[in-house]
Amino acid sequence: MEQYKYGPLTYNTSDSDDETGNFYWNGLPPIGYDGMGIPIDEKGHQCLDMLCPIHPKFDATNCEKESNDFLGLDIPTLDSFTEWFEDQFMELKPRDAALFVLRWIDLQNESEPRSQVLYRKCATMDLEEILDSIWPSLKAD
Repeated sequence: MEQYKYGPLTYNTSDSDDETGNFYWNGLPPIGYDGMGIPIDEKGHQCLDMLCPIHPKFDATNCEKESNDFLGLDIPTLDSFTEWFEDQFMELKPRDAALFVLRWIDLQNESEPRSQVLYRKCATMDLEEILDSIWPSLKAD
C-alpha cells in the first residue's frame, strides 16, 4: 500500500503492513489527495484533523500567544505548535516549529494584522532572514 504524506507527516494506517511512517491515522486509510494536498479517504474526507497546526485551516485562536518584538504583535508560541506533535509522539525541532508558525501567519487572510505586518516587514527577505528576525534565539549557525 502506498504511504501518503503531508508536510512532515508520513501516514501509517491500521490496514498497512508498512510501519515506517511517523503518523498513525486510525480512520479510513488515505487513497489520494485533495486540492490542498491533504490525504483523503474513499469518502473524500481529509485524513488530517483541523486541530493539527500544519492544517491549512488551523485555527490558532486558543493557542498560547507571545509578543514578538520584530513584528510588534502577538503570535502563537512555538510550544503551542509543538504540543500537537508531542501528542502524536513526534519530535519537532524549534526552527521547524517556527517555520510552521510563519506558514500559519502566511495562510491567514491578507487583511489580518499579522499577515499585513509580515508582508510589509519581510517582503525583501529570504526565508532564513525572516526566521532569524522573528525568532533571533533560533538563528542557524
